[in-house]
Amino acid sequence: MTQWNQIEDVLRRHHVTDVLVPGLIDRDEGPFPMFRPQPLVVHVVLGDEQALRLESVGQNDQLTVRVVDSISLEGVEFFERVEEETDDEIAQASWGEQLFGDGWSQLRCTVARPYTDGGSNAAEGVIKCLALELESRYWLFFDPTWTFGIKIGTAEDMRRWEQEH
Repeated sequence: MTQWNQIEDVLRRHHVTDVLVPGLIDRDEGPFPMFRPQPLVVHVVLGDEQALRLESVGQNDQLTVRVVDSISLEGVEFFERVEEETDDEIAQASWGEQLFGDGWSQLRCTVARPYTDGGSNAAEGVIKCLALELESRYWLFFDPTWTFGIKIGTAEDMRRWEQEH
């Protein structure tokens, strides 16, 4: 586990350059291969050196946040099962341009806002949800309580979640 103060320190020292979402490439449906996202773990890429690994835990009730030196799906049972038992291809999709807009290759994190509840332990990197404000204008909101894994949203999703909780 990564302590929350270390996560904040890494975010201050590095720029966010991408958000990677894993999934499967489905070649059996239709005339074109389709990417089917499986966001059980999401990586917020911080330059060339590190990333934040966000993983849905506790029956998708909490989010663990760890600082990692490489992108990996290790330890995620779904992906380990796919690799061992099927011929399906696993891929990572880059969502940076979709989330940041045109012309941005790196953004500075100006606010990191962890949301907690009774099951959280922010000191150990276990939180309910995470909001990151980039360049004082773009919000990324990571919600692990979504049925299909971690929902990646914007400021509007964050506000809606705050009103509901």
